[in-house]
Amino acid sequence: MIDFRLLKDTLASEWTKLRSVRSTYWTIFAALVLGIGLSCAIAAGAAHAYKDFDVHDRLFFDPTANSMVGLFFAQLALGVFGVLMMSAEYSTGLIRTTMSAVPQRGYTLAAKGIMAAVVSTAVALVIAFTSFNLGQLIFSGIDKRDRLTGLVIPGQHLNVSLTAPHVLRAVFGASFYIGGMVLIALGLAAIIRHTAGAITAVVGIFFVLQIVAQLLPSYLQHDVSRYLPAQAGTALFTVVPQGRTSLSFVPGTIVYFSWAVGFLLIGWYLLRTRDV
Repeated sequence: MIDFRLLKDTLASEWTKLRSVRSTYWTIFAALVLGIGLSCAIAAGAAHAYKDFDVHDRLFFDPTANSMVGLFFAQLALGVFGVLMMSAEYSTGLIRTTMSAVPQRGYTLAAKGIMAAVVSTAVALVIAFTSFNLGQLIFSGIDKRDRLTGLVIPGQHLNVSLTAPHVLRAVFGASFYIGGMVLIALGLAAIIRHTAGAITAVVGIFFVLQIVAQLLPSYLQHDVSRYLPAQAGTALFTVVPQGRTSLSFVPGTIVYFSWAVGFLLIGWYLLRTRDV
């Protein structure tokens, strides 16, 4: 049976620890700057280059996902946030006090996971909605008047609205993508118990594995890469299907969060069986 009172007390303890360290505020600040700033910069570049896109690129152009690309960079900062939720206590030795206060170690990991997921998803929600709205403003284009002829030259108007099919789902999905990534980072930190090692593992899983997949024979690239966390997770905030390169929303969501659950379960098992 779940002891909800113990879980509540453990959550309160984790919240106190989370808001009392400066690294929390710095990682959130870095995520906001990277996520929103780079989303706007990349959206501006895509809008400028659209006129040179070929038919294929225009067919698969996704103004929703393209307005939130900065989340791929914000996840680096929030990945560090997820790692530090666990590994910082091993670095300082505070983990001994934590485990003495809560001998049922699964509650500690559960409380850290809930707190990390809620905070990171809330931050990502701010980034996603801000980036989306600014990105659509960029994609809307500006009608210009030719100085010589006086004729109005219309902008490209590539933007979409939140009421368009699947767009609102994709914006919320982007924030849940970040929440899942932070849970993966937390699980890796519970497994490795070292800050630098866990951060390296997060970077390896979300970036290096995608590069390695591109080195595989062409007939294997798509079949392997779309089941990796970074590629599977894009299904959460993709509106325009990308063909064989990615999974659709439901399978992609299942695969992505299966990675998170898998790492957390391994971390939970090792947390229970290893000495502090």
